[in-house]
Amino acid sequence: NLWIGTNGGGLIYFDREKNTYRQFLHDPDDPNSLSSNVIVSLHIDHENKLWIGTYYGGLNVYDGRKFTRYSFDAQNPESISDRNIWEIFEDSRNRLWIGTMHGGVDLFNRSTNSFSHYRMDDINSVKSNYVAAIAEDKKGNLWFGTALGLDMLERESGRFIHYQNDKKDKGSISDGYIFDIKQDSRGRIWVATRNGLNIFDE
Repeated sequence: NLWIGTNGGGLIYFDREKNTYRQFLHDPDDPNSLSSNVIVSLHIDHENKLWIGTYYGGLNVYDGRKFTRYSFDAQNPESISDRNIWEIFEDSRNRLWIGTMHGGVDLFNRSTNSFSHYRMDDINSVKSNYVAAIAEDKKGNLWFGTALGLDMLERESGRFIHYQNDKKDKGSISDGYIFDIKQDSRGRIWVATRNGLNIFDE
């Protein structure tokens, strides 16, 4: 079956067997409803829960019965860092990473229902607070596509490595604005940018 995120029409569930659609919408009187009708990202985790990234509505999770909201709270440093959720990714260790429009990358702690943050200008972190793509390679390294290049978090060292466009270096990434990251069956990292497609030669 299919989950479909729309731009203003909420969340839609398509049942292939019944050939029916069910729509979920934000209800201002129901705190267990969807927090926004503009859906940017979707991800089903290892517990079969649906995580929903919205525009100006923060992060939602749907367990089949109700929606739970994770909202930005300036007074709470452990809340999600932004109202706009661009990417949701669960890695091979079942850690949930959240890419945001203005708040960098968040790592969700399921046991405490809290978030730790990776923001630009922090020590050992991403170079930009806009994170539109997250991927994991076969070594367990995490790749983050930002508005200022490609950032890689090494699994072994816990260190961030940054790849940015350098006009003097033809071997550098073609543009700093990253839209998507994929690793193919041969282990090659493909990076889609505002200025063409790149393949990473390790």
